[in-house]
Amino acid sequence: MKVFAILTVLASTAVSVLAAPSVDAGLEARGDSGCTAFSDPDCGVSGTFCECANGWFYEYNTDEGGCNPPWGIISTSESGLPGYWC
Repeated sequence: MKVFAILTVLASTAVSVLAAPSVDAGLEARGDSGCTAFSDPDCGVSGTFCECANGWFYEYNTDEGGCNPPWGIISTSESGLPGYWC
């Protein structure tokens, strides 16, 4: 009976740990959209764009003053941004 009680406690603990939501601190820091402002003047990228969690770059949302939400897609990599030369 004691073995059964111990196994029950262990099983319920394992299930509760597996069911706990994971927290991605990087996305929390980025805001709801998962995007942050990006510019790289050292590589010729003088404008401000939004770099999102998937690594893609979008237009900076001037109406909202940030990247929450970003506007249209510009590029899927930094090398595709206008003016990039590095």
